[in-house]
Amino acid sequence: MDRPHRRPSVDHSRRRGPAGRGRGGGGREAHAMRLGTSSREPLDNIPSHSRYPAFTRRSGMAWAVAAVLTGTLVTAAPDRPSLSAQQMQRDPGVRVLTLQEALTLATEHNPQYRQAINRLELLGPQLRRAWGAFLPNVSVGYSTGQNFQRQTSYRDFEGRPTASLNPTWVSSSDAYAGLNLSYQIFDGGRRFRDRERIHAEARASRLNARVELEGILAQVQNRFLTVLREKAQVALETDLLADRESDLQLTERRFELALDRRPDLLAREFDVEQQRATLSQAEGRFAIALLNLRVAIGDPNIVSLDVAETLPEPFDPASLDIESLLAQALAENPTLRAQEAQVQISNAQLRADRTQWWPTISANSRWGRSSFESGQAAVFDLQPGNSTSGTASWGFNFSIPVFDGFQRSYGTASARVNLRNANESLRQAQMQLELDIRTRYTALTTAWATLQQRERALEIASERLQIMRDEYQLANVGIEPLRNAISQEASERRNFVDQRYAFALALVDLYQTVGILGQQLGIETVPEGN
Repeated sequence: MDRPHRRPSVDHSRRRGPAGRGRGGGGREAHAMRLGTSSREPLDNIPSHSRYPAFTRRSGMAWAVAAVLTGTLVTAAPDRPSLSAQQMQRDPGVRVLTLQEALTLATEHNPQYRQAINRLELLGPQLRRAWGAFLPNVSVGYSTGQNFQRQTSYRDFEGRPTASLNPTWVSSSDAYAGLNLSYQIFDGGRRFRDRERIHAEARASRLNARVELEGILAQVQNRFLTVLREKAQVALETDLLADRESDLQLTERRFELALDRRPDLLAREFDVEQQRATLSQAEGRFAIALLNLRVAIGDPNIVSLDVAETLPEPFDPASLDIESLLAQALAENPTLRAQEAQVQISNAQLRADRTQWWPTISANSRWGRSSFESGQAAVFDLQPGNSTSGTASWGFNFSIPVFDGFQRSYGTASARVNLRNANESLRQAQMQLELDIRTRYTALTTAWATLQQRERALEIASERLQIMRDEYQLANVGIEPLRNAISQEASERRNFVDQRYAFALALVDLYQTVGILGQQLGIETVPEGN
């Protein structure tokens, strides 16, 4: 009894590597190599019994056509330049930046970054103001003027008002120059408390500036990563376009051999045009990403730029010790330390308000010289009086607060409530920081797991596509199942690139939340001396 009819088997044990990792997996070159090497292997499994002449002739014709198409495709497909060749052909007027160079330029030219650095220059005068309260207040004064008077009557020797027969204008002038000095001898220790508060405010300002600067660095890095993703997408879409053009050449050859129909050829042409549109959209997104990066850097000398790196290689987040990150964040996180400074500010303010119940002692002294002349003799006299004339005074002031309408009581109670609220805000900030770090660490591990799933899905889609190509060349499947496999494989390649980008963003977000982004980038966010 004859054996049942069987289709020729195809060896599918080999797998293509995932695309997007520099191995060329899924590209046209790898596909052409698979065609050249696999076109002869299934011949060993084709039955050669003479009782199946029709099957033998069909299989032999199919493999002959496949061999012809493979040779035509490999020799006719144009060679695509490698990435290094594309870099060599880059316009010399384009500024090529690495991530470190982009961040360094941003610290020098980004307007928001420079504004934050400029505000730090106020810390020096702010600290000097705290010490200035312990010094006396000194002022120098000068005044001069002229007085005019016209008397129409006068009192005679007996005190009776008498009209003046010839009233005239009488003028006089005066000048004064003096030195004033005052000093607060005792104020209950308020100046010491104010000094503590000002130092805490300066520390909070410095830490808040660090938070702002790290946010700007994170923005620049995110835009740099966006450029890398869009650049990788352009390279991927270019590779997919070359694949679609190769598929079109294959279908044209099969159409000439009457193996495919006109609708199949039109479907291939549609795929090519659709891929060209997708490539144009990717190039547009890449151009916009470059513009956004250039604005974030802020260097007016950069007219056109490009990036010289690829998306960073992901890693297993299990290598990160979440407990160590939490401990480091509790010790170094600038947002949390700024909240601690707010507690110190509230505590110093409460202690300063309590000094209002103490008496105050102050001293003052005044030295000066004056002159009073008739007419304009003393006007703008820079040395009023003579070398021996002058005035001097000094005094002490002792004040005891008795009653001020409960203003001191209210101020102290308000400062006490503010201190308690500041401690509660600190506790809330600690809990929120731990929540944010654990949440972002979970997001990072999820991104890593999703990336592994995307990689496995890409391997499956690539292997399925290769199987469908082999079956299509053997005329075992039509063009629609092959187009479906091509679409799925292209979608998985895009998803793989997007997931690598998502992993990189999740890592940046985690480092920014911990407060060590500048440290990881090797950039001092708050320069010394500010």
